[in-house]
Parts: sequence; structure tokens; C-alpha cells
Amino acid sequence: MVSVCLRSLRLFSPLWKRGAGGDFDRIGEYLTASKSPLTPLFQRGGRYVSVLILLLTLSVVAPLAHAEISINAHIDNPNPWLREEILLTVEFAVVNTCLRSLRLLSPLWKRGAGGDFDRIGEYLTASKSPLTPLFQRGGRYVSVLILLLTLSVVAPLAHAEISINAHIDNPNPWLREEILLTVEVVDDRSIIEQNTAPWAPPGVSLRPLNPSEERVQTADGIRILRRQHWAIMPLYAGELKLQPPTIEARITGQGRVSLTPEAMLLNVRPLNPLLPADVPVSALQIKLAHPPEAVPRGRPFNVNLSIESTGLSTRSLRRWLDENLRSMSDLRIYPPDIRLNNNIDPAKPLLQQADIRLTFESQASGQLTLPSLVLPYVNSQDGNIQHTTLPIGTVRIEHPLWLALRPWLPRGMVGIALIVLLIATWTFTRLRLQAAKQRRTWRRELQTAESPKALRQILRKMWRYIPATSGTKTLSQQLDAACYGSEPISAAVFNDLKARLIEYCSGR
Repeated sequence: MVSVCLRSLRLFSPLWKRGAGGDFDRIGEYLTASKSPLTPLFQRGGRYVSVLILLLTLSVVAPLAHAEISINAHIDNPNPWLREEILLTVEFAVVNTCLRSLRLLSPLWKRGAGGDFDRIGEYLTASKSPLTPLFQRGGRYVSVLILLLTLSVVAPLAHAEISINAHIDNPNPWLREEILLTVEVVDDRSIIEQNTAPWAPPGVSLRPLNPSEERVQTADGIRILRRQHWAIMPLYAGELKLQPPTIEARITGQGRVSLTPEAMLLNVRPLNPLLPADVPVSALQIKLAHPPEAVPRGRPFNVNLSIESTGLSTRSLRRWLDENLRSMSDLRIYPPDIRLNNNIDPAKPLLQQADIRLTFESQASGQLTLPSLVLPYVNSQDGNIQHTTLPIGTVRIEHPLWLALRPWLPRGMVGIALIVLLIATWTFTRLRLQAAKQRRTWRRELQTAESPKALRQILRKMWRYIPATSGTKTLSQQLDAACYGSEPISAAVFNDLKARLIEYCSGR
């Protein structure tokens, strides 16, 4: 739109240079005869309507094309001390010169314009609107001028539908209690870029949170809802005026605009002045990871825990942990490691989580009871101080060598039992094999024996291996009688005696 209007305006430079600005008819004739993107519209409306279209175009383009910008910066103290804070203020001023452009057209109205221009003026003075008295008082030509001025102001604002709203979740907080400030900007998808102006309201402490953006369906169509959150902590009791930040946006076709929400009042309730200043005004939720069951003596071990609340700070947590954890003769406690995490839950923007690692070291073996944690906080319901107690638990301290070997003891016992079983099995098997080999040797010797004396010599070797029964005693007596008797035994008796000895030697 702007580029088309500017191309059309370049066509009129010969008229203004030749002094045609005062000749209303000549301007109309030139417009209807010119070749531009708006020529069909000029020819359809006539000379006077063509001039009116030109004036309306100028009234819309002038605010966008003419502006004087000035910048100024100053400080409150030009002679500061070293490390002394001073205030630097930068001021921007934008002066719209739309009226200057309109004043160039004043000869047109002074010298008169009949026809359509008169009818427009008569219509304005006879209309019923909030501006009708002003139109009637100024006449027909002044009425048209007022209309053009109104269009020049309203037109840039009519292209974008933007609204801004700010609200807090608790208008009556306690002193040092964090509350949530939300600034919402709703636009019709015409914002190209959005930034927050530098903001440092007095009397509060700020903590920026994660912004969000979503598309919402409204009665007027789809809109973009942008939310920006801050955690606000009031530092003084009493009534406090909180001015939300200014949102600077760049809008399509309109440049930059500044959106400032309305200021809000906070009624800050005082706390007991004897309470420490670093106690959080919110309940503490503590989660403890189970400590190890056994740790080596003389070596550090860790215990991890997490604290969820609002208004937490690393400095305050370190102070209260140092109050609870003090080294003793047989227990050394290292400084805690604290890591503070923000924006852990989108549904609860104010919620913080502190991950804490406690490190201990014991020099004595045995059962060790770790000190309990007692952390204070202020109840947000009544403003009184309360405490959360967390017993850490007990840990068994053992010798490093024994602690290193103890996990291997069950496996070691099983291994030793297997080794003993293998040795016993091998020994038993070896004895049985040796005995079987010996019996085979004796059996061969008995089979080759030719006399009772030879049988007796063999029987003397194997006597302790033959079980002592009535049968063996009978055989022994028969063999003695055969060896030392007065009468020799027959071959049949000898063979029978040898067969029975072989049978007993075989273990049957």
C-alpha cells in the first residue's frame, strides 16, 4: 500500500514545481489523465473525488513516511566513586509531522473546491456523530480536514488488534514470599518481533521465568497468546505499587509500538522481625536418596537429596546445612554441593528444586548414624516459622580390604567346596582303581599258582584286603592243612581251593 502511494505521489512533482498546487481543477485533470495504479479509480470518481482520494492517501501515508526522531541520554551523577552505582537514562522522542504535510494542502481548501468536495462537507455537517458539533462550527472544508486528520490517526491503529493484560496470583503476599506475575499479549498474528523493555521496579526482587506462546480460538478468529512470567519477591512490607514491564513489539506495516499494562497494588503483609531474612516463605518438600549400606573406612561417600520449594537460594541453603552438619572426632563432613534448578514444572512456574550432595568420611569402623537435617521455613498460611526434620539414616563402616573381599566370599566358598569335592572324588576314584588293578594282579598270580604253598604266599599279601568271614577262615584252615598236613591233598581239592580263593579275591 505504501509503495503504491509513493509511486503515485511521484507523479505530482511537476505540478507542485509549476505552482499547480492552488489550481484544484488542474490537479483533478492531471490525476484523471495520469498513468498510475490508481488512475482507474481517479477516472471513475471524477476530478474532485480524485483529489479527495489523494488527500486521504496522504493522510494515511504521512504518519508512516514523516517522523522526527530524537535521542537524549543523561546520568544522575557525573562524579561517582569507584564501584558506586549511577543511573543512566536514555530518552527517545518520535514527533509525527503529519500536520506539516497537511498544511501544504491548505491552498486547495482556501481557494475553494466545488462539486463533490462541497457535498462531502455538507454531509459531514449534517451527520449525527460525536464530532457533528465540531463539524458544524468549522464549516464544510474544516469538516473534511477534521475527517482526514481522524483517518490519519485511526488508520495505523486499525490494522492490528493487540491487547495486553497483566495479573498476579496473590495480591496479599507475605514479606519475601514469591508471587507470580504474568503479562499476556494477544494479537491477530501481526506482531513480527516482541521484546521486553529493561525493567527494574523498586521494592521487589525479580526472577525471570520461561515464556510461553500458544494459538487460541476466540470469537474474532485465531489469535496468538504470548505469556511472560516473573517471580516477584517483595522486599518491604506495606502497600506496594507494581508497574509491569513495557512490551515493545514490531508490527507488520506499522513499525514499533510500546504496550504498557496498568500498574497493580500489592498489600505486603509483614513477618516477625526476629525471623532470619533468608528463610523461604514456602513449605519444603525433601526427597532423600537411600545412602549406601556399607562404605570403606577412611574414604569419602556421598548422600544425595533434593529440596523443592519457592524462594530458594544457594546461599541460604548452604547456611542452614552448615548449621546442621558439623564435623566430629570420627566423622568428617565436607562442604555441601548445591545446584539450584528453576522452571522444573511448567504447571508450577515458581517451583524450584535444589539438588544437594553431602559428602562424609569416617575414620572408625562400625555402625555410623549420620546427623539429621532440620531446615526452617515460614508457613504461608499464618506467617509462623516451622521446621522440617529429615533423618539421613545409618551406614556401616568397614575395613576397605574386608569390604572389597566380602562380595566375593559366597563365590569363594562355593569354589572351595567344589575344589574339595573334586579332590575327594579324585582320591576315592584313584583308590578304587588301584584296588581293582591289584585284584586283577592277584587273580593272575592265583591262576598261575601250582602248589598250596604258592597259594599261601599270595594269600599272605592279599589277606588284609579280603573281608574276614566264616568262609575265609575255613579256606585259611584248609590251606594251612594242605601246606602243613601229613597227607598231601589231591589235585581236585587243590583246584577247588584255588577257585574259591580266586572268587574271594574278585570280591564276590
